Amino acid sequence: GQRHGLNVGGGLPYYVSRKDMASNTVYVTTNLDDADLWRQELTLEDLHWINQPPTDKTYQARLRYRGPLVECRIEDNKLRLSEPQRGLAAGQSAVIYDGEIVLGGGIILD
Repeated sequence: GQRHGLNVGGGLPYYVSRKDMASNTVYVTTNLDDADLWRQELTLEDLHWINQPPTDKTYQARLRYRGPLVECRIEDNKLRLSEPQRGLAAGQSAVIYDGEIVLGGGIILD
């Protein structure tokens, strides 16, 4: 919701909806329901599993500090969420659970 460094006026907060690194362009929106703010599939990097990698079943993922657990499935480095989540960004952690057991996780790439 910050506007610092974007050279845009006051009023409603602006949210970064996407970035184009090649053209050095940041796209913003004031609409919290903007489709670009919601994600249901994530690519993870730097995956680390405490024991064995997850099998083909439903798990839970925590995508922000103290955020709710969201049901998910894992396929290689793809995390498919049962329902779209708002405000997920590259560089954030995704921690994967099987009930109360932490299986591991990774860093959101895109």
